[in-house]
Amino acid sequence: MSAEMESISITVCGDGGTGKSSISLRLVRSKWTEEYDPTVQDSYSVTRVVDGRTYHLNLTDTAGQEEYRGLWAQQNLDSDAYLLVYDITNKDSLAALEYFNDLVEMQADTRPPGAVPHVKIVAGNKCDLAENRQVKSAEGMAWARANGCGFMETSARNVVNIEETFMLLVRRVVEARESVKNGKQLQSPYGHEQAPSHPKVETSHMDDYDDDDAGGGAAKAGCCSIM
Repeated sequence: MSAEMESISITVCGDGGTGKSSISLRLVRSKWTEEYDPTVQDSYSVTRVVDGRTYHLNLTDTAGQEEYRGLWAQQNLDSDAYLLVYDITNKDSLAALEYFNDLVEMQADTRPPGAVPHVKIVAGNKCDLAENRQVKSAEGMAWARANGCGFMETSARNVVNIEETFMLLVRRVVEARESVKNGKQLQSPYGHEQAPSHPKVETSHMDDYDDDDAGGGAAKAGCCSIM
């Protein structure tokens, strides 16, 4: 079974203090901590079953602090997928994603013709702190669309959209690989990989979303998602 297991590398990146490690530990260890301990870089391995197939996820939780960004740029530019994390209570953390996205896109330009395109999803984390929100959901979604990314809002503390986000990353990587294998170019409305069909998660419809009038499901926690 293990010999047939497909491997997927995922880099979690974003500014310091956005909750990258909390998201990673929620997935890997079902653990959450409120203490902020700046990460230089940690690597984890975990298996997940998605659509009946088992995948081995190699997860890299990277440094967000500026003094470590040179290390990030040297070591994490050949992943299958990138989870770009910002903090909905810190507007500057969304702007900081430009730096990481630029690095990812510069690396993409060096890939040989026919290489599998990388996958990117933006996660607006800490949506359990909706009363302190500085970044509206529509702003996060607009940034994601402009940069060819899927979009989720997550809460590592309340376990909102953690598994769903990584399941979506897996599905998009698998579909990107299949499209290259079959000689097809898979496009989304945003110019990058189109997400395949997937089980519905609790979401609000982002085009009609109002931060002050969130509906049921994940929106009750101030969270939402669009894939």
